[in-house]
Amino acid sequence: MRCLSRLFTTGLCLLVLLIGAPAWALDPARKVDEYTIARWTMEDGLPHNLVHTISQDRDGYVWTGTWEGASRFDGRRFTSYGAGAVPGLEIEGVRAVTPHPQGGMVLSLGRVGPGVLRFHEGRWQRLAGPAGTLADVSVLRFGPDGVLWIGTDHSLFRMGAAGDLQEIGSTHPRLANERVLAILPLPDGQALVGNRHGLFRVERDRATDWGDRTALPHTSVLAIQSSRWGGILVGGSAGVWRIENARAQQITGERAEAMLEDRNGNLWISTLDGLRRYAQGGHETLGERNGLMGRLAPALFEDRDGLLWVGTTNGLYRISDGPVFGLARSSGLRDIYVRAIIERPGQGVWIGHPMGVDVWQAGQSRAVPLAFDGKTDPSVLSMANARDGGLWIGTYDQGVIHLPAAVDGVQGSPWRIDETDGLPSSHVRALLERADGSLWIGSNEGVTVYRDGRIARHYDADDGLPAGNVYILYETAQGVLWIGTSNGMAMMRRDGTVQAWMPMSDFPAVAAFDFLADPDGSLWIASDRGLLHWRNGVFMQFDHRQGLPNNRLFRLLEDDNGDFWASSNRGVFRMSRAALTAVENRHLARLPVEAFTHADGLPSSQANGASAPAGWPMRDGKLWFATANGIGVIDPDDARRQRAQGVTLVMEAVEVDGRVLPLQARYALAADTRRVVIRFTGLNQRAPERLRYRYRMVGFDRDWIETDNGIAHDAVYTNLPAGKLRFEVQVMNAPADWSKQDGVVTRTMDLDKAAPWWLRAWAVAIYVVLLGLVGWAVLLLAMRRHRHRQRRLEALVEARTSELSDKNAQLEQAGEAHARLLEQLAYQARHDPLTRLANRRAGDAFLAEALEVSRREGRPLCVALLDIDHFKAVNDRYGHAFGDDVLSQVAALAEQLAGGHEDVLIARYGGEEFLVCQQLPWSIARARLEILREGIAEADIDTPDGGSLRCTVSIGVAELGAGQDLRDLLRIADERLYRAKQQGRNRLVSG
Repeated sequence: MRCLSRLFTTGLCLLVLLIGAPAWALDPARKVDEYTIARWTMEDGLPHNLVHTISQDRDGYVWTGTWEGASRFDGRRFTSYGAGAVPGLEIEGVRAVTPHPQGGMVLSLGRVGPGVLRFHEGRWQRLAGPAGTLADVSVLRFGPDGVLWIGTDHSLFRMGAAGDLQEIGSTHPRLANERVLAILPLPDGQALVGNRHGLFRVERDRATDWGDRTALPHTSVLAIQSSRWGGILVGGSAGVWRIENARAQQITGERAEAMLEDRNGNLWISTLDGLRRYAQGGHETLGERNGLMGRLAPALFEDRDGLLWVGTTNGLYRISDGPVFGLARSSGLRDIYVRAIIERPGQGVWIGHPMGVDVWQAGQSRAVPLAFDGKTDPSVLSMANARDGGLWIGTYDQGVIHLPAAVDGVQGSPWRIDETDGLPSSHVRALLERADGSLWIGSNEGVTVYRDGRIARHYDADDGLPAGNVYILYETAQGVLWIGTSNGMAMMRRDGTVQAWMPMSDFPAVAAFDFLADPDGSLWIASDRGLLHWRNGVFMQFDHRQGLPNNRLFRLLEDDNGDFWASSNRGVFRMSRAALTAVENRHLARLPVEAFTHADGLPSSQANGASAPAGWPMRDGKLWFATANGIGVIDPDDARRQRAQGVTLVMEAVEVDGRVLPLQARYALAADTRRVVIRFTGLNQRAPERLRYRYRMVGFDRDWIETDNGIAHDAVYTNLPAGKLRFEVQVMNAPADWSKQDGVVTRTMDLDKAAPWWLRAWAVAIYVVLLGLVGWAVLLLAMRRHRHRQRRLEALVEARTSELSDKNAQLEQAGEAHARLLEQLAYQARHDPLTRLANRRAGDAFLAEALEVSRREGRPLCVALLDIDHFKAVNDRYGHAFGDDVLSQVAALAEQLAGGHEDVLIARYGGEEFLVCQQLPWSIARARLEILREGIAEADIDTPDGGSLRCTVSIGVAELGAGQDLRDLLRIADERLYRAKQQGRNRLVSG
């Protein structure tokens, strides 16, 4: 009872310390699905995929024990210690690893060369006495008094601070010749021990069956831990029990392979179905659907940052709760290719994707039915809140859908605005309901205004808008409407006048994806050429030259701290407003950008854009972004705390000419030292990929050397100069703004390199005297030779000048001929020599590029295959020479009637077959092809016998639809061409 009272007091003190400590811990308010799971296997450097045990040393390295040895992990790189890695030791079958109270780690070895080792300050040594050769060690635990408790497959031992080893297993019949499975040292020098027979308490030199005294079942005990809420937690084959006041109370009856109570008091249990978290009377499971693969091993560990580490038969896993997590299919989304996100007051978060709309509310997702008139749920591109409490939904091919507000929990019936109502296009990527109640609709045909139940006005290129898809409609507080398109941007003032900026001329980008206005009237623009700041009619551009990892930015949001967040195809970037201002005013050369990617918890680094809104700032301060694999949720406050998290900087090793030296603060290097390697690393297990390093050798390097993305940890120097040198290395969390010392950790090391004898002071003095004498002699000789050479050079100048003039003329002529040849070869590579049209290779390349543009920007794409009717009869009657002439004339007519546009390509596709590719709406493309067909049919071609010939063509046309690729498109066009032939030729078949 006195022991339990002490345990309860100790647990209460720990709880108070945890409440007041600034340490991290897994956020207990999150669902386990919102945690991020990272995995490492043998392919990443782990010695073996079955992890027996996990621990952590003072520096912050995570240690693992496996069948093939141990490893030390800094978050990015494993240092493995296996068989043959340490001379004289066969490190394998490591089943126990624990930190030594005086530094370093203690670990057990397997049957080959068995025993207990200590790793300290880069050196390995066996423990003194019999403990160093103990076989089959399964558990190692240090007590508060420094006593080491050792459990083996056959007995229990206790080793004192002086190295004396005492066997205790023989004092109880159910401990003798039994494998120890768990040990918990107690504050009073005693211990609790578990094996397959149950729980035992070791007092002084004897053991008692403590399980019987507490009514614990006779079952295997696999884990023992003091609880922060008081008492002892015991886990095993019969489940998990809490022992308090000498009575055992069952928590769960499910077998526990491993057990851990985290610093928040949540209970984690490794079961056959996965890792379960018990909290507040319920439990959640992390399993294969979350990425936690394999059978869980007894390895379950909480590190000093509150992260959970799990060992399974499939590798090492880290469970973290960084500022980023994802919502995908496991969260209930029907489709993970998310395009639009919007929060509706009291109605949750509405999510648009190719299968329709889902609502996320109270941690659950549900589908919203939008299908009517016999159609399926539309593919959603955009959404906007309606003033009547409803929702406007823009679709891929069904126009605009209005979803009325729910009344008494009953959802009203949706209704549609489409082409039958006068909407120019049913492809809607942007929506905005303005303060006057009008709905502004952005499509691939411009901007349409819907007011009072009808189409009131339409704006397009004739009204000054840029041509192309409308991606974003944004209204400022002053009532100014900004319009972002795939081909520039425009501003519509309150009086209806329009000002447009065209791509790469007065607008330093091509596409404008999002806007964000400042109170001073300036505008921030997310574009395909970086972040733009428009102020007083002038654009300031922030792109890769200022530090952006990617130039194409989609959604632009501002958090509660005033920082900007921009989504891209390489993650989500955070940019502080202060840093942007400093770069804009040229007080800072490079923009510190913090990038969040799939490695940080985003479901995909590829964010989605060209739809609106592709992200949303939530009322709770979190930011939601649409990605190609679900929704990325970012907590800016957590991100700030992560940036402020401390980092440990460790000098790992110093190698001089291939020889590893003991770590120390100062090194004396011999004069003939050629190569010095200094290995260092920063330890931040929560986000190691965010560490940034720079280093320099003072006295050798002119400036700091920054490593690439924080990956390189070796500083290599060859042929260092003699004298006193100082190596300095710094590390900080991204973004690496080295001008601020907050968060920067620095380590230094001094090196003294001796000078060789020929650089000593007396040798230098001799060199100076000899150099002076030689210099005087050389000067006299040089003056004499100079006068002689001057006379010769004057005679040569005139002859050389004449020769150079002739050679320059010849080089200019050769350069002009070479340029003409290159132009001719480039033309021949992409054009058919007979018809002078683009050849099949050029046609395929243009078609592939057109398909990519169509998918990205929503532009239409029509492909036609054209074949000359009865061409074989022409060849048979007049010969192939005349047939080639017919092909040339038909090609010329086709180019004249349908070519000449940058969005149209005509290519010879083989024999008498031609390809016509048009990036035009269906109706326009089909009309042009009809004109082409009729023009060819009406043209007279002179024949060799003095007569004339009229040729006709058959055409098959296909339009790009959703989900189609080039093969599908060409196949449909070819089938329709065949039908045109069957139906009598000289016709166009389009359906």
